[in-house]
Amino acid sequence: MKNTKGKVVIYVKKYCPFCKKAKELLDEKGVKYEEIDVLRNSDLFDGIKSKYNVRTVPQIFITDENGDYVHHIAGCDKLMDLEKEGKLDNMLNNNEDSINATAYTSGSDEHEGCNIIHNEDLCDFFVLLLLAYPL
Repeated sequence: MKNTKGKVVIYVKKYCPFCKKAKELLDEKGVKYEEIDVLRNSDLFDGIKSKYNVRTVPQIFITDENGDYVHHIAGCDKLMDLEKEGKLDNMLNNNEDSINATAYTSGSDEHEGCNIIHNEDLCDFFVLLLLAYPL
């Protein structure tokens, strides 16, 4: 995959398996991204949660050349769906014929697929558990 015109920003939690899966896909495609840990940057994520009405991670944003978010992909499932449908590359390259990203922001189906068992409190619990009892 060639370099994207803009930049990819992904909001994650360190031990989140869905975040790991999303980052693995981006890595496989050779996409460079900025990773923002929501536990260390809660103020940034609070703004994202409010503006985009989301509360889970990963949240993936693709920027234009000016750094403005032009595409929002809400969650691992949405990212995987875009890849399967062959639409992700167009979004990453900000092609003019790219799809409307608002179709891929969260809504009533927020908890389908990857997010079905993805609960922010549960994810936090497992992080604390791993810190207390490392493998």
